[in-house]
Amino acid sequence: MNLQTIFLYFLLFGFASCQQTIQSNPQNIPTKDSAVNNQNQQVAESPITVEPLLDTSTYANPRTEETAKQQRQELVKLADEGLFGKLHLKLQAGLAESQKNYFEGHTNLNILAQTNGDIFGNKENDYAYVVYDKEKYQIEILLFDQQDKRFKTLYRDVHVSNLLQQSDCYYTNGTIDYSIAAELIYQEDYIRSSQSNYLIDDKAFSVDDISKNNNFDLQQGCLSKDFSKNTMANTLCIPTSSVYANYQCLKYNKTKEVFEIYFSQEFAD
Repeated sequence: MNLQTIFLYFLLFGFASCQQTIQSNPQNIPTKDSAVNNQNQQVAESPITVEPLLDTSTYANPRTEETAKQQRQELVKLADEGLFGKLHLKLQAGLAESQKNYFEGHTNLNILAQTNGDIFGNKENDYAYVVYDKEKYQIEILLFDQQDKRFKTLYRDVHVSNLLQQSDCYYTNGTIDYSIAAELIYQEDYIRSSQSNYLIDDKAFSVDDISKNNNFDLQQGCLSKDFSKNTMANTLCIPTSSVYANYQCLKYNKTKEVFEIYFSQEFAD
C-alpha cells in the first residue's frame, strides 16, 4: 500500500467519524422568532420596577452627622432663650381645636409656622407645620393628613424624592428641614425683636399653584421636565431664605406615596 493510498484511507475514515458525531449529538439552534419569544417571556415574568431615589434628612444622615450636631447647638441656644416658645404660643392660639389638642399632648414640639391646603391630593384641608423638636434639637416639617387623621413627619414617616438632583440648575446645602433651621439661626435678632420669622412673614410658607403665583419664576428656576403647568396645583412651597426669593417646592405623588421636589428657586430677586 503506497503513501497516497494510506492518506486517502485516513481522510475517508475521519469524514465518516465526523458525520456520525453530528448525527448522534444534534444541537437545537433557536430561530430568530423563538429567541424573541423567550426574551419577551422573561420580561413578562420579571418586570423591572424603578424605585424613586429617596432623600435622607441631613439630621439622620451619618455623612452629615457633625454638621447636624453643630446646627443643633445653635438651635438649642435659641430655644433656651425662649424665642421658639414665644412663637409657639402665638401660633397655637389660632389653631383649630383638633390641631391644638395634638400640640398640647406633644409638648416637645414648638410651632414656628403653619399653612394648610389639599397637600395629599384627597380634596381635603390638610395642614403643614414647621416645628422645633425640643427632644431631638432639630427642625422638622410636620404634616397632618386629614383623610387618615394622622400626623406625619417629612423624611421620616413620609418619604421625599428629589427630582432635581441630577439637574445642572439645582444647588442646595442640606435637606429642606436643615435649610430652614440655618435661616432661622441667621434670623435670630429679627425673631427676638419682632416675635415673628421669615416663614410667617408674607405667608411665604404655603400650599399653592406655583404656575399662577408671581413669587415663582419657572423660567429662571430649576424645574423638573416631568411637570407641566397644569399639574402644579396643591404644591407645598417652603421658602429657604429671608433675603432672597428662594424656595423648595414639593408635590405629593399618590401612586408612589412620596413627596417629589420638582421645583427649586435659588437666589432669585
